[in-house]
Formats: sequence, structure tokens, C-alpha cells
Amino acid sequence: MLERLGVTQLAYDYRAEHIPTFDAEMEALKRHRIRLLAWWFPGALNDEARLILEVLRRHHWRGVQLWVSGSGEPVADAAEQQARVEAEAARLRPIAEAAAALGCSVGLYNHGGWFGEPENQLAIIEHLRAGGVTNVGIVYNQHHGHAHVDRFAGLLAKMKPHLLALNLNGMARDGDKTGRKILPLGRGELDLALLKIIRDSGWRGPVGILNHTDEDAEVRLRENLAGLGSLLTALDALGAAAGVKVLAPPTVAEALEFESWAARAAPPSGYWGVEDAGARASLPEYLVIPAAESQELTPASGFPKPETYRTWHRSHGDSGGVRYSLLAQINRQNVTNLQVAWIYHSRDGRDNLQCNPIIVDGVMYTPTPGKCIVAVNAETGREIWRFKPEGRPAWRGLVFWPGDDDAAPRILFCSGRHLYALDPQTGGAVSHFGEHGRTLLPGRAQGDFGAATACPAIFQRIIVVPGFEKDVWGFDVVSGRHLWTFHTVPEPGEFGHGTWDRPQPYSANCWGGMAMDEARGIAYVTTGSPKPNFTGVYHRGQNLFANCLIALDARTGRRLWHFQEIRHDIWDLDIPAPPNLATITRDGRRVDVVAACTKIGNTLLLDRVTGKPIFPFRLRRAPTSDVPGEVTWPYQPDPEQPEPFAKMEYSEADLTDRTEEAADHALTRFRSLNAGWFRPVSEGKATIFFGIDGGAEWTGACVDQETGRLYVTANHIGWTISLFRDDDPPYDPRAPQTRGRQVYEQACQQCHGETLRGLGMYPALRGVRHRLTFEAITNQVRLGKNAMPAQADMADEDVRAVADYLLVRDRPLPPPGPPPERPRYGENGYPKFYDHEGYPANQPPWGSLNCIDLNTGRLVWKVPLGEYPELTAEGVPRTGTENYGGAIVTAGGLVFCAGTRDHKIRALDKDTGAELWSAGLPYVGNSPPATYQVNGRQYVVISASGGNKLGTPYGDAWVAFTLPH
Repeated sequence: MLERLGVTQLAYDYRAEHIPTFDAEMEALKRHRIRLLAWWFPGALNDEARLILEVLRRHHWRGVQLWVSGSGEPVADAAEQQARVEAEAARLRPIAEAAAALGCSVGLYNHGGWFGEPENQLAIIEHLRAGGVTNVGIVYNQHHGHAHVDRFAGLLAKMKPHLLALNLNGMARDGDKTGRKILPLGRGELDLALLKIIRDSGWRGPVGILNHTDEDAEVRLRENLAGLGSLLTALDALGAAAGVKVLAPPTVAEALEFESWAARAAPPSGYWGVEDAGARASLPEYLVIPAAESQELTPASGFPKPETYRTWHRSHGDSGGVRYSLLAQINRQNVTNLQVAWIYHSRDGRDNLQCNPIIVDGVMYTPTPGKCIVAVNAETGREIWRFKPEGRPAWRGLVFWPGDDDAAPRILFCSGRHLYALDPQTGGAVSHFGEHGRTLLPGRAQGDFGAATACPAIFQRIIVVPGFEKDVWGFDVVSGRHLWTFHTVPEPGEFGHGTWDRPQPYSANCWGGMAMDEARGIAYVTTGSPKPNFTGVYHRGQNLFANCLIALDARTGRRLWHFQEIRHDIWDLDIPAPPNLATITRDGRRVDVVAACTKIGNTLLLDRVTGKPIFPFRLRRAPTSDVPGEVTWPYQPDPEQPEPFAKMEYSEADLTDRTEEAADHALTRFRSLNAGWFRPVSEGKATIFFGIDGGAEWTGACVDQETGRLYVTANHIGWTISLFRDDDPPYDPRAPQTRGRQVYEQACQQCHGETLRGLGMYPALRGVRHRLTFEAITNQVRLGKNAMPAQADMADEDVRAVADYLLVRDRPLPPPGPPPERPRYGENGYPKFYDHEGYPANQPPWGSLNCIDLNTGRLVWKVPLGEYPELTAEGVPRTGTENYGGAIVTAGGLVFCAGTRDHKIRALDKDTGAELWSAGLPYVGNSPPATYQVNGRQYVVISASGGNKLGTPYGDAWVAFTLPH
């Protein structure tokens, strides 16, 4: 176990029952190249102590520390103190002399009581030294040092000349009194500060971690290693921040440090003030995160081998998530000959499926609308077996593990609260995996989403699972044992915890997906936004690790690096797509990179090992918010390369001109909205922007491994979002109606809703009393404004009545309670910006397929994806449609893609984007296709289940295409 963990030294504890196995254990240490650093030793030189010394002599161990503890009540005076020091020195002298004969030392172990106080141990050491005994020092244990935390720096300085080892623990204040005495590293709020003291002291000797609980030792040690890694990374960041020099223009480090820039624009009156736009305007307009130097780039590892791209054993094709196939039987020249090979119906319900199926040894494995996993003959479409787990299985993926000498192959997927393992041949649960074929996931399950939706990935014997609400977990793929957890919302003491002033339980969630570098053992995950989505009043700060691409050590869960696209996201602009691993050419060298496509059309392209950007990453000064309590981040992403394939900002130039009526409708409503690059959402008046459903979406991208070109589908639809102060009394339909309520129902409810929360792009009127006066309301009712028509014929008393109703002046308010710490806001839902006929109110394309050359960062081509047949019949050029499908790319020169409103699957020329073939599907294909070969024939298969965000009919079909015999 220690060898597997990378631990090279052991401090050995024992009980009487272990004495007969001393020799065997010493041999095992040598066999696994583990050094015996220390041995917990009896408090006197008795027979047991002499036996241990003999074992050390027999096995030629030298330099071992013998850890000896003691006890004792506090002393009454100086005389008793001196007597106690002399007595303890006398007790320890024989042990020290026997140890010296073997080249060993004695460590005084702080186990509480008088003996456990460092000052008393130092007095004993000085007394022994005065008597010629010089091989006695101190081993300090944090889990016995809760009473020392406030004076630890001073104690460490005194102990350091005599310190033999320093054993770490997760440290919470008064943890020994509150049931938190033994914690994994990173779980205590004092850990980072204490570790900084150790680092700054210059201590470079042995540092220990321990289990010391009834929990599984390996699990707890892995947690400690992961926590230590995060703390060390945090220490590095602290060191960098401490060395920042204020420059003009400011350095990148300052731009990314919340305390440096964001705090300068913090409201002066706590959580109820408004940001200072003038202070923001004084900052430089642009900052740039520099690209990695050529010599810094990681050389290509040569993995995976080409054979990998002839299989489809994991959703998204392989562990790297590239959805690329070397199969070329179907190609540009013959794709028009494709025909349906078979159609499979699960016949267990109709529902939207978003899972890319996998194919292993001629069998397709997929979830069904009826919440089963089925195995289907991939040549004939005949069902072989089905398995029904708890929950909804494999929401966005499943994975095949081929097994090894000690364990059989299995299909793994998440469903409900569990990770399942099935026998691929029979569909039966793998009985020795977890409990009866399933192991509990640590995260909370959310309805059908369960505890995890994204497809896991495997490195050696470790399967990594991204959590739906937050966090990432590692499990033993054979036993199902939980190995480690990485917190995407850092806990107290962990790096990044200070980037939230109030961490949220459901944030930075890994719903998009992950990839795995199988050669290096690096897991890559993408994360979502903080919650709630459109206001950051409840979670001020940079909000790590939301909106990030994160690299984790798959063995331990330790964070290696992270790259955050949007800081303090208040627009629901997650990184939704699974990462893609690719190899590109830079400066004539082949280098390994990781890419992640985002909702606002960026392609994060980073060195796989260091996380440094391949191209300079530009940040632009962002506008402030006018919402009380909000503190926006001062810079947001505005990269130039790779060229964006979509955008966030919605301007008047984007408005439709499809017809004169559509243009007038769009312009009138646009003028009632806020707009602008990273314009924060406001109260009452909606803000319009692109990107809530992409740009990119969960369907992600594919990468041609021959050329380094990435293909990504995108949406181009506007959204109109607004906030309202959510502290009006709730609407009660049983309460007597006032005249104002009656007028509201007659004249206002059709746009603003029964509960005043707004409908579509029309704003909420809850909380309007906080932003409009009686006069402002009556004037707007009389005169109208933008899309709101004037009510010139409304009686004066009715105008006054509806204004009083909106201002909550026509009915009693509940007794006021204590003022809240922060404002409370609601939002108006997710209205899309459509024209009067229900088409997007912006210029086409409304959906697109995009090709980006990762070698150069150039957008090679963009084509509309999908069509509205009725518009095409009118002679309107193809517009593209909102789409949720995703593409695959093959060595046959083709990109296959579906997911559009017109129910079609298409094949496009990967070099030009020209459409070469299409076929109708029974329902929309809301997942990427897969391609495979059986008995010498290549097939393309897609799940066609419809529904979801497009509102099309639901189904239960899988359609496979192939060339004629």
C-alpha cells in the first residue's frame, strides 16, 4: 500500500499481537523499498524494548528514531519542575544509550500531559546533553498540539534545533474538544496558516501523515496526500502573491487576485452598497496572461496508440474525449450511399437521452428512456440483455474497462446515488464491486440527475467520477472502494476557500464532463458556475473552482493546476463541454494540449502538464453592477486566439432583418433591454446576452487527431434575464382582492404573470417598490415605454389603484423583522429573445458547426447547422437551428452531426464544411453519433430520442447506418 501511494518512509506502531511478526514486517519493508524511519518504543528499557532493539540489529536498520512518550500532571513550583526534569532524564538515559549503540536516536513524543509540552521536552534534552547524551530530540505531533496553535511559530523556532520529525494533521481550533481531533489535511481551517509557519521556518526534515482512526488506512492516507498537495499549491500561490509589486499597468498576478483589484471597488456600505464605476474605469483596459514559451511546452507522449481510435469503448470515443475514428470505409466518395442498417426501439418509454453509446466486441451498450441499460447486437439491432438500476443510468456516458489478470471486464456507469459495474456478457452486477455491483457516490442525488451525470474515465485501476452538484471522486475500479475526493468548492483550509465569502453547497459542479490522460494519469474536469446563477451577492469573490478547467492527479485527487475562464460568474456561463485531449504542432514540435470549449465561444487551449495557455489569453476590464450588494470581478475573458466561434455580447447590429415585421418587433423590444459586453443583470430591466445554452454545450467538440482541427457545434440565441428584490409578501390567491389586484389581472398579468415574476422577456414587478416611485409607475402606465403600450383609457382611480398594489400600499405588510445581512433577489427565469413568429430575433446562423485549427488558433470555417424547412421553402438561406447533438470526425474525411430541430443527421466534408449527405431520424438525435466496425463493415449509430430543450416529440429509437453490401 505504501509503495502504491508513493510513501517511502514509515514510523511503525505495534501492539502485543504484532510481536511475533516483527521480522516478517521488516522484510516486507525492505522488499517494498520502504525505509523504517521510526518505531514507537516502550517508556522503559524492558524486555519488549530489548526485543525491538534486537530486531533492528538483526535487520541492520540504522538511524531509526525511537519515539518515546510520557505523561504527568502540571508541577506546582520550580523545585518540582527541576525534580521532574531530572527524573524523566534518568528514565530516558538507558534508552538513549542503547539506541546510540545501534546508531539510532530517541524522539520525545508529545502525547499530552506535562511530558507533552515542548518547553518541558527541551528542558529534558538540555539536562541529558549536560550529561553527555546527545542523541535525543523531539518528534512533534499536531494532533496532540491543539493547545499550541496560537504559539506554534514560537514553539517551532525553539524546537527546530532538536526536531527529528514533524507529523501533520488537519487542525481545527479546539478540535480536541469538539470531536475533530483527527482530521485529514486540508479539512481544518488552521491548516494553511500552520503549514506556512512550517515552510517559513526552513524545516526540511521528515514530515508525517497518519490515519489513527477506524477508517480504511489507504483511503485516509490518500485524503491526507491530496489535502497536502492542495495546501502546498496554496502555499505557492501565497508566496507568489506576497512577491507581487504594484506596477502600472498592473501585473497579471494582481489582476487575478481578488484582494488586489476587486476589493478596490467593493461597496463602502457592506452588502447594501453599489459598486464604484469610476474606480473600475481607472483600471487598465486590458491584461494578458502570457502564452507558454516554446521550450516550456510538453512534448507529445505518443499516446494513445492509433489502435485506440478504431474502437469506441467510452462515451465520447476514448479517454481523451476526442470522438475521432480511424475507420475510413465510409468516406467522402461513398457517403451518399449510406443506408439504414437497423433501427432499435427500447419500448420502455419515451424520454430524452444525451448519452453517446459505446460499442465493445460487436455489442452496443446504452441507457434507455425506461431507465435501463441494454446490450444490443451492433450488427443486427437485436437486444441481448437489459439491466434496471436504481435511478436514471448513464445520463451522459458510460465506460468499458477490459479487466486485467486479477479482475474481469466490466461496464461502468452512474445511476441515482451509485456507481455500477456490470458484466458485459450477461448484464449481471459484478458482485465483488462495492455491495452487489454498486458503490455509493459521496454526493447528493438530484432527482433523475442523480449524484453524477458526466461520463467517468479510468486510469489503470482508478475510475474518476465527476459529481453533479460538486466535487470529483476516485474509486478502485475493481473493488469500488472510494479512494479520494477533490472539492470543487474548497473547504476550510483548502486552497481557494478564501475566494468565497460564503461557499455554496451546489456550485462549481462537474456536469459537463471530463477526460483522462492515460499515459500521465492526469484527469481533466470542467466545472459550472457558482449558484445562484445571476446574482453573486451571496458568494462574493473569485469563486474557485467554478468555471474552471482543472487538472487532477488521478492517483490521489491532488490538484495539479486550474485555469478559470470567468471569475465570479453571474451569467450562468459554465464551461459545459467535456475537455478534449489533442496533440498539435507548435514551432515545429509536436506537443500535448487540452482544449475546452465554452458557452461564450472560447476554446481554452492549454499545455496538458503545466496548464499554461498556448496562445496569449487576453482579459478585458469589465463593467460594474448597479445591483446593491453585488461586487463584480474587474476583468473577464476577451481572448483573440483561438478565434472565438460564438460571442456573448448582443448588440443592435445583431437584430434580425428576416422580415420588416420581425425587424420592427425585435428593435422595439431590444430598446427596452440592457445590453453590453459582460453587462451584469439588473433589477427590473432585463439584460440581453448570448450564451446561456452556448456557444458550446454538453455535447462538446471532437478533434481530428491527424490534423489538430477541432469541430464544435454552437447555438446563437439571445436570452433576456432580470432580477427583482424578492421580499414582497407572496401572492395568496385566497386573500380578498383589492381593486389594484383586479386592475393588475385585467391589464398587466398577461405580460408580468400571476405572481408578478414576469413572463418571457417582460420584467418582474415583485420588488418594484424598491426601484420606482408612485409617480414613475403612474406615468409609465399612462404613457407606455418601449414594448409596454400606453394605457391612455385607464381610469385615474384604476391607475392609482394598480400603482398602490405594486407598491404594496393597498394591503397590510407583515411585521418587519430584523434587517437581513444581504439583499435577497429572484430572477425571471430563462426567457429567449424571439421575434413575433417564434424565430430567434437575431441574425442567423442560429446554430452552427465550426472548425478551429488548434495549431494556429484560426477559425477555418463556420457553417449553419440545421434548417427550418418552411423558411427554406420561402427562399430564406439556411439559418441553422438551435441544436444539442455534437459531432464526430473520421479518417474518411467526414464530420457526422445531428441534434437539430429538423430531425436530421448530416455528414459534412471536414475540410470545407460542405454538406455531403443527410438522413431523417424518427426523433431528434440529442447525443453525438458513434462509429464502429463489425465483421469488416463500418457503421454509424445515433440515439434518436427527441425532446429536451427543443420541445420536439420524445422517442426511443437508435438508428444505425452502413454502406450496401
